[in-house]
Amino acid sequence: MGATVSVAAPFAYGDMSPEADMARGMDVLDAALLIAQEVPGGVPALAQRMGVSANTLQHKLNPNNTTHHLTLKEAMALQVVSGRPYVLHAMAAGLDYICHRSRPDDAQGDALEAFMRVQQAMGELTAAAADALRGGGDVSQNAKRRVEHFANEAMASMAHLVSTVAARVPQRGEG
Repeated sequence: MGATVSVAAPFAYGDMSPEADMARGMDVLDAALLIAQEVPGGVPALAQRMGVSANTLQHKLNPNNTTHHLTLKEAMALQVVSGRPYVLHAMAAGLDYICHRSRPDDAQGDALEAFMRVQQAMGELTAAAADALRGGGDVSQNAKRRVEHFANEAMASMAHLVSTVAARVPQRGEG
């Protein structure tokens, strides 16, 4: 039993800009277009890495074009080659879900180790949140991303703990 999680659009602790990486409620086509706008070299660079025609990709990313459409496989490739999972997050948000980056189970099935890692992750999250909220003023993008990072780590640790505990439940006919 495994857990699949991912982290919100790219973590860059050095970025102190007030804007979010993705606008809340962004639709999937806007998210795909944002990828093309942010990647160095734009559509031509993405198309080359995806192995598709730059002209065709440009038409598929054009929100005013009604004859060319980005396929699911192309949307996946766009995100993989760019390293920007914006379409994934836009889809999840549209369905009222969130995504978190997956990470390996550092406890490797050891239930006590998994429990200790949850407690460690909760401590790191608590410290990050306290640092962000200290002083009562505005919270920087850097502080917000740090809280998001440790929250995602805590959720992944909890998922691993649940998986580890579930693996220890006897199956029917056992014990």
